[in-house]
Amino acid sequence: MAIENNDNCFVCGMKNPFGFQVKPEIIGGGASVRIECTPAEHLQGWANILHGGILSTLLDEAITYVGIGTFDQPAVTAQLEVRFRNPAPTAVKLFVCAERTKVSKRLVEAKAEVTLSDGTLIATGTGKVVPVGENFAPKVPAQF
Repeated sequence: MAIENNDNCFVCGMKNPFGFQVKPEIIGGGASVRIECTPAEHLQGWANILHGGILSTLLDEAITYVGIGTFDQPAVTAQLEVRFRNPAPTAVKLFVCAERTKVSKRLVEAKAEVTLSDGTLIATGTGKVVPVGENFAPKVPAQF
C-alpha cells in the first residue's frame, strides 16, 4: 500500500465534511507556516473551552507543514510536545504559526504557537518531522 493524499485529512482535507478544511500557508519553502481556524462548539472539552487535543492537532499540522515545505514531499510528525498556556474559547478564530528551527538530512525541527486575534497565547509546541516515501502506509492486519 502506497502513501496517498485523498484530501480527507481531518485538518486540511477539503473533502472531509467533519474536518477543519484549513489551507496551511507555507512561506519561504517551509521556513514558516500559518493557519487560521475557527473550531466549532462541538469540539469543546469543558463548557465553551476548546478541547486540548484539538489545539495539539492544530500545532501538529502547522509543524508537519514546515516539514512538508522544507522537504518538498510528504512528511509526518515523529515527535510533538505541547504546552497549554491559556484556555481557548470555542467558535473563535485561532491563529497558528510555526517556524523551522533546525534542519538535517532526515529531520526538521520546528516550533509553533496558537494565539487569539488579540495576541493572547493559547498553546505552544515543538516537534520533529521526517519525510516519508511512497511505501509509507499502515499495515492493515489480516481479517480473522
